Amino acid sequence: MIDAHVKQVHAFIEGVERSMTKGKLDLLLDGLGIKLVPVHRRRAPAQSHARGTMQEIRGRYGDGHLVFVLRCIRQTGNNRDELWSDTIRAVSDVLAQRQDWALQRAGDVLGAFDDIALASLRSEAVARRPWPVRATLRTLIYWELERRLDAPTRLAV
Repeated sequence: MIDAHVKQVHAFIEGVERSMTKGKLDLLLDGLGIKLVPVHRRRAPAQSHARGTMQEIRGRYGDGHLVFVLRCIRQTGNNRDELWSDTIRAVSDVLAQRQDWALQRAGDVLGAFDDIALASLRSEAVARRPWPVRATLRTLIYWELERRLDAPTRLAV
């Protein structure tokens, strides 16, 4: 299943790189049904102001990582419109930290995100200001994913 996912991402990226009429990031996002809008415009569903965030993630981890991060948000449960910079960065941070989840259990990760309400977690993180929203959200997302993806270990007593 991982191989199929990796091949799909590579084919998608190659198709994006062939077309030069738009910027590479915009073409990548077109394939995911996401449109970037200027910050002075109000966001609609499937839109984001997070161009800088996405460019930063692309530069640091590559297109495949960014695509998977955005799929975890856009293609799961009620999270499809949670395209906030802090949310995107927090999901990226978790997946960069736990590459084993993304590389070996991509389907399980997407399934776990189906059960995680990112909007609720983001609200909790915002309510804990002045603590940084991204760091708090990263911790909450990690905890939720860990509960779903890592088998609990018990010490023998």
